[in-house]
Amino acid sequence: MTFETQGAAAAPSRNFAFQGSGAGYFWIWLVNILLTIVTMGLFLPWALVRARRYFYAHTELEGARFSYHATGSSVFVGWLCLVVLYVIFLVNMVHNNVLLSLCMIGLFLIFFPWLVTQGLRYQMLMTEINNVRFSFYASPLRAWWVMLGCPLLIMVASVLIFSLLMSSTIGSGSYTAIFIGIGLGSLGLLVGMAVMQGVYTAQWYGMLVNNLQYGTQKFAGTFSMKKCILIALFSMLLLFPFLALALFIVVPAFITLIQYSSMVGGDPEQLAMLAGPFYGKMALAYFIYIFGAIFCFIFAFVKMRNYIYSQVSLAGTIRFSSTVTIGRVMWLSITNALVCMITLFLAWPWAKVRFTRYVLENTHVHGELQNLTLENHGQQPAKDPANLLARGLSFFPAVF
Repeated sequence: MTFETQGAAAAPSRNFAFQGSGAGYFWIWLVNILLTIVTMGLFLPWALVRARRYFYAHTELEGARFSYHATGSSVFVGWLCLVVLYVIFLVNMVHNNVLLSLCMIGLFLIFFPWLVTQGLRYQMLMTEINNVRFSFYASPLRAWWVMLGCPLLIMVASVLIFSLLMSSTIGSGSYTAIFIGIGLGSLGLLVGMAVMQGVYTAQWYGMLVNNLQYGTQKFAGTFSMKKCILIALFSMLLLFPFLALALFIVVPAFITLIQYSSMVGGDPEQLAMLAGPFYGKMALAYFIYIFGAIFCFIFAFVKMRNYIYSQVSLAGTIRFSSTVTIGRVMWLSITNALVCMITLFLAWPWAKVRFTRYVLENTHVHGELQNLTLENHGQQPAKDPANLLARGLSFFPAVF
């Protein structure tokens, strides 16, 4: 849904706020780590729930705070079911039960999207603000198409186009045609990846937002595939200058090393002296490439987040926006990473709180919240075996 700028300026606006602290989260994080190690990973569901509960309880909107009612035991049951199924699968593989193993893989691929959406439903039902809970329900067929069917179709089409281009150019026998074919094929794969990412993002958030409720009030949003594809494509293209610079540094050094190594023969001492500067340039090139990859990821994250939030509305009158910036997110990411490495990750709680506070302070709600009817939907999480299994996937990474 697109909103008029004049209406947006007139609507009252407020932002989320995070009232937690690095010191407050540190002790929860430390206990979670220690108990997870002592119990050989069995405490992990409780650790995830305790961490999420802390962040929800310290997230505030206009004086009201979120609360999170999930329990570690409910998530643990789902994880236990997943572990049992995985062990059965491994036993079948060891005993060469190919047919049964393939059946298990097929069933998992068919039901995985439904399990993820049921896990998300559980998470939403456990989330509350102003004594009103959220809810989420998506059609199983829609979930399968968005999460597996459509991405696989685009991937297969991209690979087929690349294969056709390569086979036609290789058959020509011309080196020029082969290089052109490789270039066009690589470009086709890049565009295919961007299309797959953009289509997936638009469809995923369309499914997520349009099936999300706050009490009896419904969220809505229309997301342009073209816009999402352009963001994904541009973020991928931004990597090329960094890649070119890295190759410009390392390729001449590599050629020089080969030339000098042929001159000195196989003398290991001479080769070690010659390889020293090459390794330094190689490390610099690798650093440039990693920095470029991080920059491209942050560009995509910021642009996509700001666009997605600008398209979301609640009850037709409340809208949202995100004002995170590339420069600030880049600064926070790099400084957080450096501080964590220097402190052997003991500063991770402060880094996470720092980033969370920035993101929430730049997430805005526009509209008359006091006019919103607050009424619970009365839905309860299902307790059948399939839904208990889905809770094991309820922490499936999904950004909203």
